Amino acid sequence: MDITEGTKSEFQRNDPVPFFRFAKGWGTLRGLWVVLLGPDGAGKSAVIGGIATVQPAGFTGCATYHLRPTLLRRRSNTNCDPHGQSARGTLISVVKLVYLLVANWLAYLVLVRPQISQGKLSLFDRYFPDCLVDPKRYRLPVSCARMTELAARLMPEPDLYVVLDAPASVLQERKSEVTTEESERQRQDYALRMARLPNVAVVDAARPLTEVVEDVVERVSKLAQARGSGHCEGV
Repeated sequence: MDITEGTKSEFQRNDPVPFFRFAKGWGTLRGLWVVLLGPDGAGKSAVIGGIATVQPAGFTGCATYHLRPTLLRRRSNTNCDPHGQSARGTLISVVKLVYLLVANWLAYLVLVRPQISQGKLSLFDRYFPDCLVDPKRYRLPVSCARMTELAARLMPEPDLYVVLDAPASVLQERKSEVTTEESERQRQDYALRMARLPNVAVVDAARPLTEVVEDVVERVSKLAQARGSGHCEGV
């Protein structure tokens, strides 16, 4: 998979970089930006599709993206062997990471931020932190681990991360593109990394899809209500 991939379909966090406040409508946030993460088989795409169909109350619309928005339309490719390609060289990977940092900020300012200001719900199927959990998927060498960590800290931050969690056996039943051991490793890595962030909700994804969708919608609605009232509580 190429980490520049991005596709779109239509349906108060702290500003990480204050000097971007010049953006039009910066002070008015009526929508939310929610990122779904989890290993292969967790059901991210299915859950996002369910949320877009439900269309949670209080939002003017819904936009969905894979990994990140792109300003130009890209061809969507299905990767059935996420670890099938070798890592790129260090220099190329560093350049790629710098490019992604700039591209993600540009996409945020041009696409995501205006949508949030318009009251839309912006949903991401994966986001840059996925590179930290599964660098092989994105062909990142071990030599770039620290650079990847730095890039992740500098990326625009969503209002909410939703981590879909399920036992490795369940993940393998749904999708077996990686080994059982790798599924469990990713599951544990997500839990470890996401525990460090304040805006994370871990959802039991082993349940039927309708229950998972309802759970996520409830958490999103709760956060939206809290933002509207000015009292942000845990989700």
